Amino acid sequence: MRVQIDRFEDNGWAVLLPYPDGRRGFDVPRELLPEEVSAGDVFDVRFEYDRDETLRIAEENRRLLDELLGGEE
Repeated sequence: MRVQIDRFEDNGWAVLLPYPDGRRGFDVPRELLPEEVSAGDVFDVRFEYDRDETLRIAEENRRLLDELLGGEE
């Protein structure tokens, strides 16, 4: 996926648009982008699924829910 920086907001967010079609932008915290970037710059973005972390969080959530509902530990 490629994105282009549309603009930076005063609240510390950057507005990114899919590149090249520019439809349906989304915001990301400015701090996630390199300091030297500016509006108009294009990035390749990759999402990686972390199955192990997903399973770990799911197990932790089950454990916490069991504790809250008074289940077995």
